Amino acid sequence: MRKLKVALLSYRSNQYSGGQGIYISHLSKALINLGHEVTVFSGPPYPNLDARVNLVTIPSLDLYSRNNKFSDVSFKELINPLNLFEWLSINSGGFAEPYTFGKRLKKLLKNRLHEYDVIHDNQSLCYELLYLQKKIPLVTTIHHPISKDLKYELQSISSIFLKILKIRWHSFLRMQTYVAKRLNKIITVSVSSKKNIQEDFKVSEKNISVILNGIDTEIFYPDQSKTVSKRIVTVASADVPLKGLDYLLDAFANLLKHDPSLELFVIGSFNEGGHTERKIKYLNIEKKVTFKNDLNFNQVREIYCSADIVVIPSLYEGFGFAVGEAMACKKPVVTTDGGAIPEVISDCGIVVEAGNSDELRIGILKLINNESLKAEMAEKGYQRVLEALNWRRAAESVTETYENTIKDFQK
Repeated sequence: MRKLKVALLSYRSNQYSGGQGIYISHLSKALINLGHEVTVFSGPPYPNLDARVNLVTIPSLDLYSRNNKFSDVSFKELINPLNLFEWLSINSGGFAEPYTFGKRLKKLLKNRLHEYDVIHDNQSLCYELLYLQKKIPLVTTIHHPISKDLKYELQSISSIFLKILKIRWHSFLRMQTYVAKRLNKIITVSVSSKKNIQEDFKVSEKNISVILNGIDTEIFYPDQSKTVSKRIVTVASADVPLKGLDYLLDAFANLLKHDPSLELFVIGSFNEGGHTERKIKYLNIEKKVTFKNDLNFNQVREIYCSADIVVIPSLYEGFGFAVGEAMACKKPVVTTDGGAIPEVISDCGIVVEAGNSDELRIGILKLINNESLKAEMAEKGYQRVLEALNWRRAAESVTETYENTIKDFQK
């Protein structure tokens, strides 16, 4: 295998904030383990990387980390036209980071292209990729089209004003759609995402390769001694419709009527006064639901390991890291057929219809009191992670894509 110099691009890369950050952290490490040289170009929040991976920071205003996005900015910062654009956009309800990342990236990278064999973008889908694609072999990962997030959010709200705000925030989709259909080589993480990218971004099928993500078994591994009977664990941030928490709460409230010993632990954020808090109070289950957020990976693993079963009620996932992480901790899983989840779990868990609280209830009931079925599902899931969902295999497939892209560029 030829050793390549790879530039990985990511406009925000904190692996505690979502799948894109996880991807950058673990793929870069796996590529290094194969002998490649990897440099990550990232906007804030920055990733925690293996010490062997180079990091080039691309500072932005990073307004989402400030106490007040409007006033907590200095006049000196706003003299810069790009900073001013970012500030105006975000304070008028938009999300400018993918766009401004591209502008800052080009200025920094255009005189360094000779240092790399290939550039790999992590779903910034900024206009500058079309410039870079003419200069150097370029690969882009699209985890799933964000148009799916917008679709489910619009379905979950009735207010016209809030719908307009959601559409405004997702205005970067115009750029992403324009760029995606003009890219020569795209990697995605599931067959489901490939289909959605073709439909929503109008990308040709021949330009898309499917490479499943891995699960880091150095972080997520079994510890059966921590299991708490009748504890259900889920990963679903409050007030994010795509994660399907509403349906799990309805199912859980119903189950409590028949088994008051059940408890629900939610790995994810909780917004005081938000929709989810109001729903929990309405269902009168406040004492049975616990939210855990701002966790490191060790703490997340400990909560997974404490589960009797794990339930992932997502309406849609481009991949579904939570399902794979639970299986890596050797936990039986009840989940849905939303997006790529069936590709991740295969026949190693109970899969029900997305958006159906009654099916979730039946699935949980089928598993929670059946010790032999729990053990069978847990073992099958664990073996699937070891055999099919590992980062070395993913990195080898990504490397093959790099090589093919380089050959095509040289023709």
